Amino acid sequence: MEQITIITQYFYPSHAATAQLMTDLAKGLSQKGYQINIFTGTQAKDTTPELSNQAIINRAFSPIAASTSILSKIISSIFFLLDALKYVILLPRPTPLLIASNPPYAGILGTIFKIVRGGKYHFLLQDIFPESAVMSGIIQQNSFSVIFLKKLIYLTYKYADNIIVLSTSMQCFLENKYPELKEKIKVIENWAVEDIISCDKQANDFAQQYNLDKVFTVLYSGNLGRLHDIETIAEAANILKNTPIQFVFIGDGAKTKVVKQAIQSNKLKNILLLPYQPREILHLSLTACDLSLVSLIPGAESIVAPSKLYGMLAAGRGIIAISSANSYIDQLLTNSGCGINTSPNNPQHLANLINELASDSIKVKLMGEKARQVYESKYTFKRALAEYEKLLFGI
Repeated sequence: MEQITIITQYFYPSHAATAQLMTDLAKGLSQKGYQINIFTGTQAKDTTPELSNQAIINRAFSPIAASTSILSKIISSIFFLLDALKYVILLPRPTPLLIASNPPYAGILGTIFKIVRGGKYHFLLQDIFPESAVMSGIIQQNSFSVIFLKKLIYLTYKYADNIIVLSTSMQCFLENKYPELKEKIKVIENWAVEDIISCDKQANDFAQQYNLDKVFTVLYSGNLGRLHDIETIAEAANILKNTPIQFVFIGDGAKTKVVKQAIQSNKLKNILLLPYQPREILHLSLTACDLSLVSLIPGAESIVAPSKLYGMLAAGRGIIAISSANSYIDQLLTNSGCGINTSPNNPQHLANLINELASDSIKVKLMGEKARQVYESKYTFKRALAEYEKLLFGI
């Protein structure tokens, strides 16, 4: 039986996007008959994912609870890497590794594994590091840390059998930076973690629970991270505070404080902030709106690929994206007609767009229908699973 070992700091039952995607991938490959070994830093008590007998989950020791603080993330990643290094070095035989870039320098495990054990590894980039950290303001450009991390990351690229990225923009960025590695760089786009059946908002239990069924609702669902332009959305909500338009944020992250501060400072009653919802009700939370939002700060579209986009497409809701002009998200929405792109740092334009669409139900419905069509034609899990199977096992 062919097998592969997946190394990912985040896995079930974590709500993080990487955790849900890696859980889906492990489950899908397992159901196809492959032996899947998972090593993760996510703790669990009595719960286990619905994986077949072909999957074995190993969980690293972690002395601290999950947090959005940078220091806690660094400490937990170090403990995870040390346990993971011991695990991969002592594998009974050098089975191939699929390493998710959480933490972003986890690829060094593959480099050591290849040198010491002669094994193969594939490096899956959730974002391009350390550029993502520089853009987030976590570390300074041209600092010693950046110089060191760039050299370290290059080693993980150089020795990897494949470098998997999530968008053509990320692919172009890496190919331009490392032309000698071009043949290794492969694109496999993400998917919606639930195959959502679109439903009418008025009949949606989640919408009814939070009184969203009778008001035009704009939803942001997922990570509120440093690379997301949450400020523009919060200010647009402030501009529209006297209109019958409701903003809903579902999720958590470093910029959750931006939303909380906007609510408090401007006494906003048109923003509802909710924590991550259980996966079992994603089909309800993602369809409890009229429009969905995805946002990136300028330049981030070449560094990351927001996984929330695929859930929005699957939900069959029109999308307003906040991203640089001609970004891959802009092109996707514009070419398909399922959404509209607006530039970052322009809350007035975003507010105007939302206000216009709130009074054009026909256009909003048509955008949603096209979003679902795009998802079904390009972004299902079945498509992604086949692409991973071909890359990892040559099938």
